[in-house]
Amino acid sequence: MLAANLIALILIGAGVIFYTRGWLRLRRGGYRLARPFRLVVFWGGSLLAGLALVYPLPFLYQDFLYARMGQFVLLCLMAAPAFFTSAGYDVIVAGLPRAARRRLTATVLRTTRSGRFIRRITPGWLCWMAFMVAFVLWQEPILASWILLHPPVYGLTLGVLAGLALLFWWHVIGTGPRLHRELSPWLAAFLLVLTELTNMATAISMAFATAPFYPYYIAQAGAGPLGMTRVLADQHFAAGLLWVGGSMVYIAAIILVLNRLFERHGADRPHPLPDWDADERMIMPGLEHRVKR
Repeated sequence: MLAANLIALILIGAGVIFYTRGWLRLRRGGYRLARPFRLVVFWGGSLLAGLALVYPLPFLYQDFLYARMGQFVLLCLMAAPAFFTSAGYDVIVAGLPRAARRRLTATVLRTTRSGRFIRRITPGWLCWMAFMVAFVLWQEPILASWILLHPPVYGLTLGVLAGLALLFWWHVIGTGPRLHRELSPWLAAFLLVLTELTNMATAISMAFATAPFYPYYIAQAGAGPLGMTRVLADQHFAAGLLWVGGSMVYIAAIILVLNRLFERHGADRPHPLPDWDADERMIMPGLEHRVKR
């Protein structure tokens, strides 16, 4: 476990260093991409990723379901969208050494074999479907209990889930490498609604259950009514994290995506009709004769 935590710490630290370096470079160049709020969002997302992958949740998930659910919420529903909200890919690329930047850019070019392959396996609909399937399997009690018995497998599945979350939010938010046509805001909002419904249905089924779902945590708590009560309370708390945290993120994302659509059509500001507040329009019926001409 310590080796995995160290690897996660190194990756997160490298991301923070290269992002900050790229942000300062773009800031000196006067680019609008280097806004202060993006830097704060990236640092905040990195902190959340550290809580999920370094400390303390990695030391708690084997005993408490809420810690396992917290890893999902912090990593996939908060840190992942924060990465693209802060234009993480673009700014990190700007912070890389010139040779690494050129090598990374060449990897995703349409004319290269790797670029064509990446485009083929990352369309928006496929990334959303893969993330949904992974989310449902992650919450399945029998499979989750087996994975929890094998920490290396657990770490691998958490990494895959986080990677699929990054692909999903990449299409929804729209920053990052421009490999596909931009997802329609209406389609993005529709996919977010479906995702929120799946998230909410999963959380509700756990929150209102009268018996624990996960055999692994039942075995950890031991026999007896006190152990079962603790496991059930832990499950309800985990459901609350998923329900409140997930709904907060998805509903906010839906609002922001639709606002992006309104901005494109100039509908983000009111356009009152001429003379909408004229006395002739506002006077009570029957008192029209009192309006001064």
